[in-house]
Amino acid sequence: METIIFAVLLIFFLTGLFLTWFFIHRARTKERLLLIEKGIEPSNLPTTGNFKFKFPWLKIGVVVSSVSIGLLLGAFLTTLPFFERIAGGQLPLLLIFLFGGIGMVLASFIDKPKEQR
Repeated sequence: METIIFAVLLIFFLTGLFLTWFFIHRARTKERLLLIEKGIEPSNLPTTGNFKFKFPWLKIGVVVSSVSIGLLLGAFLTTLPFFERIAGGQLPLLLIFLFGGIGMVLASFIDKPKEQR
């Protein structure tokens, strides 16, 4: 039964993605045709093939590294007798969130150009 539900949800998701792409493509085509009818040169407009997406690998790396450091520090500190009692045994979880937040702040500063810092 779970397989059927998963398959149906996957089909709905893929259908939604296709319909989103289709309607965006259709709207851009209509826009270009309207520009041609009005006498405006559509060659100055960006084409769909020129879209450049730069994936933020550096930001993701900083956040994942900081979360890993928080996890390792939390696991190490729980082996010490003093830190076992802190936060009801939830010290590793707290450190994961703390270092994850610090990593997100660092990643946002890394992403900014030097003029805006």
